[in-house]
Amino acid sequence: MRKIFFILIILTNLLPLPIMGEGAGERVSTHATLFGIGHVNHLDTYLSPLEYQGPQLTYLHETFRPLLRNEHIVFQTTTQGEFSYSKNEAETAHYLGGSIRYDFGWGRRWCDILLPGLDLTAGGLAGGTLGFLYNNRNTNNPAQARADLRLSAAFRADYCFHIRKQTLALHYQAHLPLLGMAFSPQYGQSYYDLFDQGNYDHNLVCTYPGNALSLRQLLTLDIPIRRSTLRLGYLSDLRQLKVNGIRQHQYGRSFIIGYVRNISFRP
Repeated sequence: MRKIFFILIILTNLLPLPIMGEGAGERVSTHATLFGIGHVNHLDTYLSPLEYQGPQLTYLHETFRPLLRNEHIVFQTTTQGEFSYSKNEAETAHYLGGSIRYDFGWGRRWCDILLPGLDLTAGGLAGGTLGFLYNNRNTNNPAQARADLRLSAAFRADYCFHIRKQTLALHYQAHLPLLGMAFSPQYGQSYYDLFDQGNYDHNLVCTYPGNALSLRQLLTLDIPIRRSTLRLGYLSDLRQLKVNGIRQHQYGRSFIIGYVRNISFRP
């Protein structure tokens, strides 16, 4: 699973290289680096039947660029890292959680549709997640691994508008996983039985909205400040999984802030 995840990252450095064709106009590549702080709600019945809540830190980097031969076809990458510390309601135990996820894909963009300044993009993404969740109170099964691969539908809307002489940009995007594969032990199955004894028991499962309904949404506002651009926003990342007798969810909501670099290419 880990090898497949890193192969995906390597492929994205090879596939989207833009080709400067004759007659192509200027293209703008957008690179955003964001940091967030928010709240997370964890449930993992493999570790505990209780919900845990607490703060979460988020790192997000995304790129969005059109292909130089066709400005209506755009390529997007998203790298998202998280670290959380959460407690149960009685504050008798806590979780330490962390994950990194990566998605890449292409979409079709329609410019100035419905009203001037509004661009809409629809397409698909492929990606994966690696992570963990650790419970400080458990002895037999203190931790749970997180690993998955997925194909997602992606939608994006970008709107530029003016306030006096200032040009602002509002962005919204949503990712909906449709089909994938995830790792999960059976309820009560220890990792010792799985890895040391080799007792495989349907630990790789197919995921779809029926057993893993999830939705990631990001709403941001770009504010130019001299030669740089400030980006403010809100991230809602709702993940669920119900397989092998185990129920999991991770509901994260964060306020984010960061900066944007726009790089222009002209043949």
